[in-house]
Amino acid sequence: MLIESLPFKLWLLSRAERAGIHIQSMKRCRPVDARRHRGNPLELSYRYPGRNLLLEAPTEWGFGLFNVCNRRRFLNGVMQQAFDHPGQERDLLREALRDFYTDWQPANAAEFLNIPPAEAGELIALPPWQAPWPWDTRNFAEKKDKRERTELRENTRILGRRLGIDAGWKCCGPVSDDKLEIEVERLTHVLESVRRQGICRHDGNDGDIRADVLTRPDGCWRWLVHGGQHRYAVISALGNSRITIRAESFIRREDVSLWPPVIAGVFTPELALKIFDDHFTQHDSNTSLK
Repeated sequence: MLIESLPFKLWLLSRAERAGIHIQSMKRCRPVDARRHRGNPLELSYRYPGRNLLLEAPTEWGFGLFNVCNRRRFLNGVMQQAFDHPGQERDLLREALRDFYTDWQPANAAEFLNIPPAEAGELIALPPWQAPWPWDTRNFAEKKDKRERTELRENTRILGRRLGIDAGWKCCGPVSDDKLEIEVERLTHVLESVRRQGICRHDGNDGDIRADVLTRPDGCWRWLVHGGQHRYAVISALGNSRITIRAESFIRREDVSLWPPVIAGVFTPELALKIFDDHFTQHDSNTSLK
């Protein structure tokens, strides 16, 4: 007996909902392609509520791996040299990364975020890899658990054996020799992929550099990478003026009193705004890209 597709689909959806499963159209899961948009992307978040947005973001407005606020280190020279010399990538990147991890060794989370000791509070007792942003949605325990699991998963995938975050964190030193080699391999893999097929993306979960967009009331914005850190490090260092990112959330300066770590007392509103504003101060004069 033939089953009509629409009644069967409705029956299937109702059964799924009763089981606590929400089925959503794949079209709704795809990011909205807004790469031609040149205004404030915050307006698009109202036009497409709940959707991720594809943006062509100015590279110099981005912050991520090797490039946290007040640590603008794109590794441009060595990345371009590695790109231009196939077969020498690992040696070139290894030397540059060893220098980076030797030079940048914050003592704690407060120093990683450039917070003076007198204002650090409980952040001075946390390791750098546990440093929260003032707008983070996770508490200390959740942040610790997620970062430990992420580093273990990434390290194990590359190294072929378990290596935890005690061996070092990709964003700062010190790191063990094994962790250094893992970062060399990850950057080399991305570099070889870009050389072979250019910068590619797809609509899947890991198809883009994922970012939070920081916005001010005057319409200026910056972006902070939270997924695709190695892609960001390579693409930004190769001199591209714009990078395709997937904006997954918007952090508004005027909402500082609503940010969870501010409510919890981890940051004062003044300190939270200082950290937020650090992402803007270096490029406020570059209004041509606004």
